[in-house]
Amino acid sequence: MGADFERVDEYGLGPRENLTEAVNAVISLLGMQPCEGTEVVASNSRSHTCVLSGVYIGNVKVLVRLLFGIDSSSKEVAMKLAVRSEDGAVSDAIHEIVASG
Repeated sequence: MGADFERVDEYGLGPRENLTEAVNAVISLLGMQPCEGTEVVASNSRSHTCVLSGVYIGNVKVLVRLLFGIDSSSKEVAMKLAVRSEDGAVSDAIHEIVASG
C-alpha cells in the first residue's frame, strides 16, 4: 500500500498506568487486528511500536502504525498515528475516531 493516502498526526492519550494499557485502549477503539505480535509491550518499556491492519466500510484495506511513548514521572502517554489506506477519506476517518475517542 503506497503513501498516497497516508495521514500522520500526534495525540496525547493522558496519564496511563503503562504502555500496555494505552496500546490495548487504542486497539479496542479502532477494532483492528495487531500484526505479528506487535501488541505485546515489553515490561517497563518507555516506548513501543504497534502495527494494525483491518478493512473499513466499503472493503477498503487499512494499515495503521502506532508509536507510543510514556513519561516515566507523569505517566503521560503520547502517540504518533500513521494511517495508510486505499482511500484518503478512510485515512481521515481513522484519525477522527482517535481524536474523538
